[in-house]
Amino acid sequence: MKTDNQLRSEFRSALESVTPAAPWLAHAVSKSLDTRLSTKQNDQARPQLRLGLNVVAMLVLIGLVVAVVGVYLTVHPAVVPAHPGVGRVFYPTKMVTASTGWSWVEPSIERRSAGVSPVELWRTTDGGAHWTNVSPPSLPDRPSSYTDNAFLLDATHAWVAEASSGPARPHVTTFRTTDGGKTWHEGASIEGESPDLFFIDPNHGWLVLPVQGTTSAGLYSTDDAGLHWNFTSFAPWAGWPTGNGLTRITFSSITTGWISGWNLMVTHDGGVTWHVQPLPITLPAGGYVSSPTFFDRQHGIAYCCTSNGPGPEMFLVTSDGGITWVVRNTPAEAPPLEVFDFVDANHGWLIAGSNAEFSAVHGAPLPLYRTDDGGLTWVRVPTNVLWRSPDESGYIDSLDFVDEKNGFAMRRKLGDVANPYTQWLSTTDGGRTWTVVVEAPRTP
Repeated sequence: MKTDNQLRSEFRSALESVTPAAPWLAHAVSKSLDTRLSTKQNDQARPQLRLGLNVVAMLVLIGLVVAVVGVYLTVHPAVVPAHPGVGRVFYPTKMVTASTGWSWVEPSIERRSAGVSPVELWRTTDGGAHWTNVSPPSLPDRPSSYTDNAFLLDATHAWVAEASSGPARPHVTTFRTTDGGKTWHEGASIEGESPDLFFIDPNHGWLVLPVQGTTSAGLYSTDDAGLHWNFTSFAPWAGWPTGNGLTRITFSSITTGWISGWNLMVTHDGGVTWHVQPLPITLPAGGYVSSPTFFDRQHGIAYCCTSNGPGPEMFLVTSDGGITWVVRNTPAEAPPLEVFDFVDANHGWLIAGSNAEFSAVHGAPLPLYRTDDGGLTWVRVPTNVLWRSPDESGYIDSLDFVDEKNGFAMRRKLGDVANPYTQWLSTTDGGRTWTVVVEAPRTP
């Protein structure tokens, strides 16, 4: 392609060959050529300019998308699917309706030896006939001892705190589900072990990490469902006098909570400060108060063990948010092994027996009692089930009522018998008649 100068020279030569030179004409023709060439170059540059602008726009859009995704992931940690698996694992921890409940179980020896997590969370939607493993993903470097904890708020909201050792110091990571265990959100990790969880609603909760070798624990709180935890205080902490359990924490509101065990401690500032809760009784050596259950901000109940052997046991009841507590006696002489359940401040059930019944060689049937006035009075419930004491005949391990009519019970048959088994029972008439939902050989 010829240059501008070449074109001008050739045109001038041709013109001069037929006519005298005219400076004004040469100037006009030259200006016209410059204009046309400039227009042609601009026309050729426009597609390239448009392509460049499109590329820049795409890069800006990609940058905005990356920024938005980054902000979302910061606020909403990764969601991970639950473990698959369906089976008959009926060791319920909490039934929340007549059909839906959770089970916090320890796998059999065979499954643990195969690398199964120390504990698993299972869920049922058919009253316990079938269970689905909905455990969160297991962390690496898991210690072999029982160091996990779960809190089950309702049919869909649950939390699991997993402890991990690894090469560094032990730490705890919390997982949260809002869809019944289908997916889990992983929260921040905190240094510590032996966690205890409690949530008052889907957002506000507390995490306790006992300080080993001391009688205190690090107390952490959250207002974003456990995605982040804030240190609150070093709370008083001690094991049960019997040595077979841990102190527990309970809250009835965002500000008021209790720590149970050797005595009852209370906070009114969300766990920042704690002091001893005055009680209407003096606990003897070996006595303890169980974790209180609150049905609303005002009404709560706690089981009180006053001795290690046969003797009168009682409940402590409050109707003013825990400011004062009154005694409600149980309907038997012997400890009822804490096999009881209340669905509200008035309606509860209890398995208990006299000293003679409790001390029988082969375990005399222990009666089932019911109260409709918060423990002021108790009446026996005639049933079609023999509730026995803990010997080779079998015994009731737990009662779990969801309302005044619907309830569940676990019966275990132990000892040196030919066919040990576990039964999961249900009732729809307040405990009068019971049916076996499922029964299976008992495994370790």
